[in-house]
Amino acid sequence: MKNIATPTLGLVLPGGGARGAYQVGAIKALAELKPFDRNPFPVITGSSVGAISAAFLAANAARFNEGVAKLVDLWQNLHCSDIYRTDFVSVSLKGLHWILSLTPLASLGLPNPRSLLDNSPLRQFLIDHTEFDRIAEAVSAGALKALCVTASSYDRGRAVTFFEGEPQIKEWSRSRRAGVATRLTVDHLLASSALPFVFPAQRVGPEHYGDGSLRQTSPLSPAIHAGASKIIVITTRDRNLDPPTAEHEVQYPTLGAISGSMLDIIFMDNVDADIERAQRIDHTLSLVSEPQLRETSLREIDVIALDPSEDVRDIAQRHAAEMPWTVRMLLRRLGMWGQDWRLPSYLMFEPGYCRALIELGYRDTLARSEELIAFMGGRQAAVG
Repeated sequence: MKNIATPTLGLVLPGGGARGAYQVGAIKALAELKPFDRNPFPVITGSSVGAISAAFLAANAARFNEGVAKLVDLWQNLHCSDIYRTDFVSVSLKGLHWILSLTPLASLGLPNPRSLLDNSPLRQFLIDHTEFDRIAEAVSAGALKALCVTASSYDRGRAVTFFEGEPQIKEWSRSRRAGVATRLTVDHLLASSALPFVFPAQRVGPEHYGDGSLRQTSPLSPAIHAGASKIIVITTRDRNLDPPTAEHEVQYPTLGAISGSMLDIIFMDNVDADIERAQRIDHTLSLVSEPQLRETSLREIDVIALDPSEDVRDIAQRHAAEMPWTVRMLLRRLGMWGQDWRLPSYLMFEPGYCRALIELGYRDTLARSEELIAFMGGRQAAVG
């Protein structure tokens, strides 16, 4: 691999719902591995729940360690009720609305249900804990190059990366994806984290947006456009495939299993594919001479992916009792509770579960400390 003289380190935080706690644990370890007075990641990008953590880090870029400590504390004490309504009336009405929409009563003027859950508490939570004005201050102070937040436009069928950063970062337009310079607000975070079917779409300007992972076919692209030459990606799914099921034990997948698999695909499949693509390009460029390299528009991008060493679904199952009973009731009635625990693993914003994921992310990252310290320091790690 050719050395890059002045590497710009980027942090990419994909989506994952409550699994985002794993990312927070990994970030905590990164801060301890190589303590920084200021933000070590000039470029920070995120989608879905990753956008929320990314915005928090960007707002605290000038006081990185303090910001990380606050982020960890927030996630350790998080409850579902901070993210979506869990009271009996709200959950019951939501469930009833979905059921009635499938009956002849729907033809009598009943409006279509907009979402499975009401995420109105999330808006106030973000307003209370994210100092958006500090993002611009961090850019002006040189503590941040860019914050990128991706959302998916339902109206135009494209992924839009809203970014706030240095003026030399130009907007871009590619097939089904674009980069738009703007002043980031709570609406952008709500748009990026609007899980399809689970949370309602969020309007930003003239368009309605959903979860940023939906149409983000190149999750590394925003960081690269913002100038990152080295990228750390923190994912929320382990690398192991599920073992084959014995033929006599095969069951038809429940609605919950199908929904969970859809979220799995939305959040992680494009991330894995983009990492592999970047590594292939990187390897090819390492074989090209310097004169030839200068004639191409491609550049080398070093990428490290941090993945859970355990199946997060198993952790979700162990903490299932923490989920508010109203939400458990709703998911059970809709066939979305149990079996493979994928869907609950994305919705269980509760302290015990989040703390377990934070601890896992912390341990997994420390286990790769030598490699990561070398990577962040600009040296190629010696990996056996």
